[in-house]
Amino acid sequence: AHAKSFDDKVPAYKTLCLCVGSGRKNYRRSAQIGLDVLGQLGEHFSMNQSQVTVMAEFLKTKFLLLGKDVDIIMSKVMDDKKMLAIMDLLETTSDYCPPYFSHILAFRIVQLSISHGVSVNTAYGFAFYSGMLCHVGDVSGAYKYGKFALDIMQRMQARQKYCRVYSVLYSMTFLKTNHMHSCLDPVLKAHREGLKAGDTAHATVCAVIYCSIAFRCEKKLASVKQVLTDLKREAQVYNQESMWALAVPLEQAILNLMGHTDKPNLLDGD
Repeated sequence: AHAKSFDDKVPAYKTLCLCVGSGRKNYRRSAQIGLDVLGQLGEHFSMNQSQVTVMAEFLKTKFLLLGKDVDIIMSKVMDDKKMLAIMDLLETTSDYCPPYFSHILAFRIVQLSISHGVSVNTAYGFAFYSGMLCHVGDVSGAYKYGKFALDIMQRMQARQKYCRVYSVLYSMTFLKTNHMHSCLDPVLKAHREGLKAGDTAHATVCAVIYCSIAFRCEKKLASVKQVLTDLKREAQVYNQESMWALAVPLEQAILNLMGHTDKPNLLDGD
């Protein structure tokens, strides 16, 4: 009611996007809210995109990055309020989109960072780009741009993005480029940083990643199960059951291996 222009309404729309998306069944509606606002800001997207579009945007981003190191990318910092709002909405909206579409929005973050300067959202975009490189088999490139993401986050002093960036990098890139045992402590730290920053959703994602890595590192099943139990209780406290659903298959696998269920397919062991 007190907004003098559409730009003044953008923070309220972001909050609406976050509130609507807090329930897993409302993800698509939340994504559409974000996309509608982006459209009014000049960034037009349609949810009806194919894998061809994803690859086209990936290759476009790759071309734009040719010959650019992190110092060149960091040489210009974004200061335009409208562009900063777009970057923030691109990141927020990507959380509620299908995985393939999240990549398109993340690539746009990188593209705008190159053309208009970096922001606190840039590291998140590079984390997704790193993950895509890993997906197509360019592991060395994925590691390079994963480090880019961490470097940019540090230089921008974007500590509030710590958990978000780590949840992307350690669910994709660094699991393939680093020794798995070395991933445990950074992910657990990211989980704690997320809780400190109030980012309980991504903190829960980091908790799930930590448990998955611990299981794959051949930690004792009983200890992994205890960690799962503790972190599940924490997720419930923060109303993050929808995010914790990512850990249900792992929970069941551990219960099955420990012989704590008579009917493995019912997901009701213990």
